[in-house]
Amino acid sequence: MQNYAHIDVKSPFSSALAAVGLGGLGMVVAIGAVIGITTSAFANMLAVTRVWFSMSRDGLLPQYFARNHPKRHVPTRVIWPVSIGSALIAGFLPIREAADLTNIGILMAFIVVAVAIVVMRKTRPDLPRAFRTPPVPLVPAVGVAFSVWLISNLDWTTWVRFAVWMVLGLIVYGIFGYRNSQENQPHELCEGNTA
Repeated sequence: MQNYAHIDVKSPFSSALAAVGLGGLGMVVAIGAVIGITTSAFANMLAVTRVWFSMSRDGLLPQYFARNHPKRHVPTRVIWPVSIGSALIAGFLPIREAADLTNIGILMAFIVVAVAIVVMRKTRPDLPRAFRTPPVPLVPAVGVAFSVWLISNLDWTTWVRFAVWMVLGLIVYGIFGYRNSQENQPHELCEGNTA
């Protein structure tokens, strides 16, 4: 449709369509891209709030965040900081950098979950499961391989930011989470299992 040297990298499909006289269709594509990015951001925010809430309930983060709003029954104590943080990231980081940070975080989470599936199948086969992953360890291994391949194509600055974020997370875990985790309090864990 258009020589690669003339494509606008900020909106490649829209600019290519406009170059061949389909500016209206290019606008539809651009609007669809904005809607898609917004939807993805909201989905990630929803996931982050639920993970934060669950980690607080499990003692890895302060219990203050483990309470739902009495009327709305949603974790507003988590939603507010996530919303403000997301707004700051969206307001001050270029969209590409924000997307790369999101991608590396999600892909690393996929890797951890895929590895955990294999480990939990071997170490805790007795746990109740709502669903079972098909051919283990093949499917998790394919998931890890593709995630590693995608992460390897990210910019080095994304890796540095991710490493800093991981170090901060490990510090919080070392200072607060390890001591307060319900997993490290066997008497509470046993009581929870017998209830």
